[in-house]
Amino acid sequence: MKLRGMIGVVTGASSGIGRAVALDLARRGVHLALMARDRVALGEVAALATAHGVKVLALPVDVAVAADVEAACEQIRSQVGEPDVLVNAAGFAVWKPFAAISDAEHRQMMDANYWGTFHTIRALLPGMRARRRGAIVNVSSGTGLFALAVTSGYSASKFAVTGLSEALYRELRGSGVQVSCLHPGSVRTAFWDAERIPPAGIPPLIRFAPKLSPAAVARSVRYCLWLGFPVRTTPFFVGLLARLDAIWIRLGDLILWKWFFPAGIALLVVRLVLRRLGVL
Repeated sequence: MKLRGMIGVVTGASSGIGRAVALDLARRGVHLALMARDRVALGEVAALATAHGVKVLALPVDVAVAADVEAACEQIRSQVGEPDVLVNAAGFAVWKPFAAISDAEHRQMMDANYWGTFHTIRALLPGMRARRRGAIVNVSSGTGLFALAVTSGYSASKFAVTGLSEALYRELRGSGVQVSCLHPGSVRTAFWDAERIPPAGIPPLIRFAPKLSPAAVARSVRYCLWLGFPVRTTPFFVGLLARLDAIWIRLGDLILWKWFFPAGIALLVVRLVLRRLGVL
């Protein structure tokens, strides 16, 4: 897909992965509508994106609220145009044992991660199908492929995104609308808040492994848009772990808890090589 001149919608655009995706697309000439709850931070991202010479509409929206998403999408159509690209990057996480997570936190994860993705697709997909052109990238997670002991609510919401994406990919094949699901591993963002995600209980391989930059994840989003990958995992180890875990769940346990040091060293070597090659 050629990106320059396209109209894109990015959720969760005020920080982290969403922010990096918005700025990456702006650099490539994509006109943008940005959604997030933080009005101030969203305005700052919009200003940075506008500096690349594209039209930018900042919309302070909670994607968990269907009526607000629908109203925002109507505003996008009237002020920017019918979107060609949708990147769902909004999310919320609490990593704690099941009994320690409140009902409200479970619901907030499902609302932000799954229902937020659902609402934007529901609002924008009809326009893409009518024009037989469009691309949707849903940002799931490595824990949307395999769950950790402390990710019951988070993994449930991200597995839901994975299932939705896979079903839509098959349903829309041949329609002109491509659907991709991206599964990043650990990323250097404010996600790792010690209050919501206490280090205790997180496997060493997850806790100490090198973290991706938001810019690296944004590149993977762009590859999905360019090449139409139905599924992409980054780094490669996330996909490998998911496949081994699917074959036999105990393999996943062994890798996460028992093979930390050799696996961690291998990850570090691969990351250093990729950096020298300019991939990361």
